[in-house]
This record gives sequence, structure tokens and C-alpha cells, in this order.
Amino acid sequence: MLNLLLRPMAAFGLFLRRVVPGSVLLNLNLPAVVSQSKTLGAIAGIRVESALWMVIFYPVADYMIRKIPALGFLSGSWDELLLLFIITAWPVQMALSGKITYRYSGLDMPILIFTGITLFLFFMRSGNTGLAAEGFRVYLEYLLWFFIGSNLILNRRQFDALTKGIVLVAVLVSVVGVYQYVAGVETPAQWVDQAEAGIKTRVFSIVVSPNVLGSLLIIFIPVTMGRLLTSADRINQSLYLGALHLMFACMVFTYSRGAWLALAGSMAVLSLMHNPRLLLLMGAGSLAAAQMAPGIGARLTYMFSPAYLASSEKAGRIALWQKGLDKFLQDPLFGSGFGTYGGAVAARKIPGSVYTDNFYLKTAVESGLIGLLALLWLLACTFRCGYTAYRKIADSSLKVMAAAILAGLIGVALHNSVENIFEVPMMTTYFWFLSGVLVSLPHLEDSIEKTP
Repeated sequence: MLNLLLRPMAAFGLFLRRVVPGSVLLNLNLPAVVSQSKTLGAIAGIRVESALWMVIFYPVADYMIRKIPALGFLSGSWDELLLLFIITAWPVQMALSGKITYRYSGLDMPILIFTGITLFLFFMRSGNTGLAAEGFRVYLEYLLWFFIGSNLILNRRQFDALTKGIVLVAVLVSVVGVYQYVAGVETPAQWVDQAEAGIKTRVFSIVVSPNVLGSLLIIFIPVTMGRLLTSADRINQSLYLGALHLMFACMVFTYSRGAWLALAGSMAVLSLMHNPRLLLLMGAGSLAAAQMAPGIGARLTYMFSPAYLASSEKAGRIALWQKGLDKFLQDPLFGSGFGTYGGAVAARKIPGSVYTDNFYLKTAVESGLIGLLALLWLLACTFRCGYTAYRKIADSSLKVMAAAILAGLIGVALHNSVENIFEVPMMTTYFWFLSGVLVSLPHLEDSIEKTP
């Protein structure tokens, strides 16, 4: 079936090469493109894979667009425009070059099935089509980043550069977070339980909240750990180790219990996949952190205290989860419809709506048991495909990086059980893009020798 679709594109590409003589593909030599095909020439003149740097630097780009008045018109849409550009330019460039390629992965069919189920639920339960469309795009739109990640990582050098870019972004974000803690930046009251008045600052760096920052670090820390474990250069090792210290400090200062626990799960996965002895080191580090920063232990133990349970049952997560469960039981099979409960869309559009602080419960309420099981099945397939890719890799350093990425993805999935992390475009983009990168890694083994 795929060949039947690709052959006409290949023929179209050969036709274009005849009609547009002298076009130079996938480079910046635009003068060679003939004037009668300026639009196609412009598209062909931009290396689509270069646009991936905007994904890597997502937090920085998003912050700048939000803060620079001249770029304000792009706020909230720049990432979608980037996605639209890539998925448009990519097939056009393949057609122009006459080289139609596609990396099929074991996740393609599960994504197709999940899309079908989601669309079925959308048409089944959409009394307000506009509301439902805004709500269900969280589930489908960002899945496209998987195909970009799985196809546009072309060689090992590019992968190494992009993962180093992730480390750089992580350092920038962490430096700002640590500065906020040192400077005592005031924390909005809704981010701190009133029974924990001793906590004055929960850092949020350049992202929207401490909890989202914590989730971002759940992805960044394993990747940085992977770079450290695979580096043979002492200077690079020192730099990566320093970067990790900054990231762990920033993670502590978020005071996000859910992120702490999800990171622990993520690091446990990485340890088990790479070297189980790292579990001992991780345990020792956690104890040392609790001793050096008593607030860590206090905040975790508070979670099991009567005061926390009373507060949570009154106006916290337990109360929100109970409301969500009651709403789910009203229509447990098909749900109330996308965008109607527990998330950002409902909070904006429906008076009195609240966050569930649990993406899976939100999904269950809006799309019923069918939608929840479909999402959990898709995530299980994602992790299975990622682990299969990990098993296929022979190169030791690339194998470690695969384990690191998979650990980060699992950590984010865990964090979704106490936050609506997948409602944050940045996090969903990272998740599905890196899922695609992960399954592409077996194709990169022989591209070049490993770099430090």
C-alpha cells in the first residue's frame, strides 16, 4: 500500500526535476532554482531537518516569542506552524529529489488504530464540535511529531548534535531555575499547600509552572546522564557532571513531589537497563539530598500525613479525583466528550470546570473506558517499540542513549498520573518527537563512528 502511494510521488519528483532544471535540493543554494518554480525552490532550499533545532530549543523559543512584543502574534501558534512547515516541506523535498523514503516502525499501525478510535469517539460524543475539536487535538495533533522524529534523524552525527543541544537547553533552564531560588522569586499561592507555609519559592524557570519544569527535567536528566555515561573525554565528562548537578538542584527547587517520584522511576529504568548497580548510587544520592535539603524529605513525608490527606480531600488532588471519578461513572463507556472536563479547554470554555491533575482520569471522563484503554495501549506499544529498538542496537554508546530516552519517556508517562502533562504542547511535542527518535536509532548505527 505504501509503495502504491509513494510511486506517484517519485514520478512527480522526476517530472519536477525536468520542469525545474538546475534546482538544488536540500541545501541553501537558492540562486540555482529557476524563477518559474520559486515556491518549490524556496521549500527545496531549506533543509527540513534543520528545523528540528526549533523542537530541541522549544522552551527557549517559546519563552522568547512570549516575551518579545514583535513576536507576540506567534504566541500559541508558532509550534503548530513549525509542524505544518515540516510535514509540508518534507514530502515536497522527497518528491523534488526523486528519493521517496519512509521508515516504517512497529508503532505506525497502533497510531493508526488509536487515531481511528479517537475519531470514532469524537463523532460519537461531540455535541459541541468546536469544543471537542479543541479538546481532542491534544491526542492526535502531536502524534505527527513521532513520524518526524522517526524519519528526519538522518545520521549519527545529527543525533549526537541534537542530544547535546538538549543538554544545553537543560542547562539554560536549570540556571534560571536555580537563580530564581537564590533570588527568592515569589511563588504564586496556588502552587503551595497552605500547610507548607515554610516553602517560599517553587521555581518555574522559563516554563509555565514548577510541575511542568519538573516534567521537562524528567526528560532532560536521563539524556544528560546518557551523554555522561557514553563520553570518553574527561573534559566532557566534567561538563556533563556539572550540568547534572544543576539539573538535580533545579529539580529539587521545583518542590514537585510528582516530578521527584517520576524521576526516581525514570532513573530506576535507566539503571536496570544499563547497570543495576546504579540503583545503589541513586539511593545513596537520594539520601544525601534529603540530608542536605531537609525540605525534600519533609515534603515527601507530608504527602502521607493526616494534614495533607485532610487538605487534599477538601480542595486538593483527592477531591479532584473523586469528582472526576463521579463524572466518569455517569458515562463510563464513551465519556462526556472531548474538551468537556478536567483540562485546559474545559477550564477556558466551561464555567466552574477544574483540572483533574491526572491526565488518565481526564481521558477516562472525556472519552470513557474505550478512550482510556486506547491511550494506555498506545503508550504500552510506544514503550515496547522503544525497547525493541534498544535491543536491536549493537553499539554500546548508542544503546545507552536509547535506554536514556526510553527512561525519560516512561518518567513523563508516570508523571501524567498526577498532572495533566500531555496538555502542555511543549511536553507532548518532546514526548512524541523523542519517541520517534528512539525507534530511528537502529538505523543510525553505521552512519559514523561515535563522537565524544
